[in-house]
Amino acid sequence: MNHMNRGTLIFILVVLVSICTWVLGTILAALMIDPWMGDGKGEGFLSVIKYWWYEPGYWLNIGILVPLMVGSQALFLLPLVPMRLTPGKPSSLKGSILVAAFGAGMLTLCLAMGVFSLVQLIGGWINSKSLGMFPFVGPHGAAFLDEDAWSAIEFLIPAAFLVVSWMIWCIPISRFLKRGQPLTRFSRLTGLLLAGTVLEVVLLLPLEAMVRRRSDCYCGSGSFQGLFGGLVAALWLAGPGIFLLLANRHPAWWKNHCQRCGYEKARGSSSSCSECGWDWSDG
Repeated sequence: MNHMNRGTLIFILVVLVSICTWVLGTILAALMIDPWMGDGKGEGFLSVIKYWWYEPGYWLNIGILVPLMVGSQALFLLPLVPMRLTPGKPSSLKGSILVAAFGAGMLTLCLAMGVFSLVQLIGGWINSKSLGMFPFVGPHGAAFLDEDAWSAIEFLIPAAFLVVSWMIWCIPISRFLKRGQPLTRFSRLTGLLLAGTVLEVVLLLPLEAMVRRRSDCYCGSGSFQGLFGGLVAALWLAGPGIFLLLANRHPAWWKNHCQRCGYEKARGSSSSCSECGWDWSDG
């Protein structure tokens, strides 16, 4: 398959992923926000989506979040894309490391916010404090232009925690991705992140149910914010997960090319790449 055909397939894949992210993200947000606009039993689900359709803030969300999510997915998978402008030159892993570390940091933050809600629930002060890692989540669309949402201490504390977690996670993820074959390492890392996300969502669901029964406004609770972040992480991981699953099931391109630099393997070649020196036998 030549560069043009591969480029066309990649473009089609990006468009499909963008549409799926838009549709699934809208459904997910509507299901979580429905209790604010209805009676909490799901009857207002379609009315929420209908309301958003005519709400400029909703389209602002779509115009920012969908390209951000799909773009970060592409940046994460860029070293594995079966198309090199200059074969023989190793792809940088810096972008992938930063994106993966941010995802791990976000999951760490969501877990910490869940623990915060649990402490509030046990202490009986669930209504006294709130957290706002996702200030743009609301029934009226986006709050990206709301300065109060971004400058409030309820947002700055989780944001600072996220930055610190992000920096810490860069170290182990960098070491993990730089060892072994890229396709294998990326698949394992995505699997680990997805497993952690599923476990976190399972732990936060019963906690969120208890918080909703005892909270006056659960939208600012750590459990709600953490659960929302976990579901967003699951939605984000679905894209790379599907790509890596297909890549492992149809590894023809990776068998004939160096996974590190994309250079075509010659018949009877040694166990390492003649261009970049990458050891193909390193697992």
